[in-house]
Amino acid sequence: ALATIGVQIWMLFIFVTGAEINLADETSALVYTWKCPRDRVECEFKGDLTSQGWILFSFLMGAHLVKDLINGSKLVKFSAKERHDRDARMRYFVGGTLLNVVAIFTLFVSVIYNFAIATSNVELVANSVIIL
Repeated sequence: ALATIGVQIWMLFIFVTGAEINLADETSALVYTWKCPRDRVECEFKGDLTSQGWILFSFLMGAHLVKDLINGSKLVKFSAKERHDRDARMRYFVGGTLLNVVAIFTLFVSVIYNFAIATSNVELVANSVIIL
């Protein structure tokens, strides 16, 4: 189980590094939504991302991650029951805490990655599904 959590966090860090704003780095996945032609003073916004996409993103994240957060919280709560021996309580606490940390980190990574590269509602949903 710890190997699975380690691999999942490692894969999420790939998306974190892709979302970093580093103008000197050619491997950054950052997408610019403003286009500034040389012959004009004004720039044009080229993004098609709307609040509808973010609402759909919220439903998608909620449907997937709320279950993990509830189960992780139940494990932490279950670890406080004194009817279990000390080793079982430690396993419940560590397991519940790790489940909550991975779920919250997945949400964080999804938000920052989509802020960095999503330019349309379709891209927002597609990126979210890929990260999940």
